[in-house]
Amino acid sequence: MGISAQSSRRGPVICLIVAIAVAIATAYPSRAQLGQSGLNWQQRFLGILPLVKPDPKDPVVVTVNGAPITAAEIADYANTEKHMINATTTEESKAVFRDATENLINRQLLLQEAARRKITIPDAEVAQRAREFQIGGAEGQTAPVTGAPDAQLMNAVRGSMMIEKMLDDEFRARHVQPTDAQIQQYYEEHRDLFVKDPGEVQIAHIAVKLPANPTDAQKVAAAKKMIRVYNEAKKTKDFASLAKKESEDTESAAKGGDLGYFRPGQLPPVVDKMVFATPVGQVTQILQSNLGYSFIKVVSRRGETIAPLPEVKAKIAMFILDENEDAVVKGMLKKLAKGSKIEFKSAPGESAGAKEGK
Repeated sequence: MGISAQSSRRGPVICLIVAIAVAIATAYPSRAQLGQSGLNWQQRFLGILPLVKPDPKDPVVVTVNGAPITAAEIADYANTEKHMINATTTEESKAVFRDATENLINRQLLLQEAARRKITIPDAEVAQRAREFQIGGAEGQTAPVTGAPDAQLMNAVRGSMMIEKMLDDEFRARHVQPTDAQIQQYYEEHRDLFVKDPGEVQIAHIAVKLPANPTDAQKVAAAKKMIRVYNEAKKTKDFASLAKKESEDTESAAKGGDLGYFRPGQLPPVVDKMVFATPVGQVTQILQSNLGYSFIKVVSRRGETIAPLPEVKAKIAMFILDENEDAVVKGMLKKLAKGSKIEFKSAPGESAGAKEGK
């Protein structure tokens, strides 16, 4: 059946889905709201270097076993991170400053542990690495290091290289490289991540409509009914009977809520993304608009093709390796923090934020 025929036959249903798609377009939490900057451990502890000239007037925010971390260092680190993750809102900026403080504390813990282990890096290697860094300006622009790197940059890069060498030793000792068996297991358990062609998805829905210009009482009654039906739908094995009984979309209700098959791109973008991400047999979240409430059940799929393991093996191996390394770093930091004295001298957000706002 062609797209034009589907559009004609499902006109009222598609209109309802379009309306509810607009209502939920902003429902997904942002990265900052989830408290995750998206930076990996290499970027956090090796890549961002707060190159701030010492200033006796610069307030100390926190000390790590006596080593100070200042407001200017946090602001400098945070400004770089903001540009890396494209943080634009006030809430995102606040989250970045909190993250910058935590990252600098953890970097200091790793530096102190590397020094305790007497890890050293030859000057020539440090100088070579230092020339690869880009120096960031106040407005986010960057410039390559030219000429001989200065002592401050050399010291910061040396610290990163010491941490890197120490963690490489830890990774070898903990055998973080994934085995073929682990890669195979991940592939089998996450086949949905390797879909080459999603094929078609069959969906059904149940809708509770609102009249034009509904009263508050009508809105409450419709919401209560939707929640009750939604909870029943998550438990029942006979979705079609429930749709015939409860759905107020009469056209689809007569068919047990069935809307037919859809390929990617035939539904509004938000709904399209939602239904193709929902496993067969499960329902989406409740969707709301000025027309009422609805939710969708993924009934079946057909024509789906999965990338063969050899095609995605390298990608899986890299993902597992990153996860294993991250777990080692987190475990090491947790252990180091337990045996350390970390003292806050002032509120990190206030000090760093004030400095950044100059």
